[in-house]
Amino acid sequence: MTSAKIFLGFVFSIYVLVIFITHIKSKRFFLSVFLTSLQGLCALFAVNLLGKYISIHIPVNYLTLGISSVSGISGVIMLLLQDIFI
Repeated sequence: MTSAKIFLGFVFSIYVLVIFITHIKSKRFFLSVFLTSLQGLCALFAVNLLGKYISIHIPVNYLTLGISSVSGISGVIMLLLQDIFI
């Protein structure tokens, strides 16, 4: 493994930990998780619908669905930045 992959894995692990702590601190854990997942999936499909007009496409597979459902809108933004820069 390269050092870049290790660094990205470390940053993503911290990011997931912060999201999990945020959900725990909310008074309604399951509602918070559900709404974050719903927002992320809606944002992913909205990007793909509007992406036809601005030539941006995020492929829908298990990885992108997982990232968008766990991370919400910020995960979709991360996927968009990855698509633009890579």
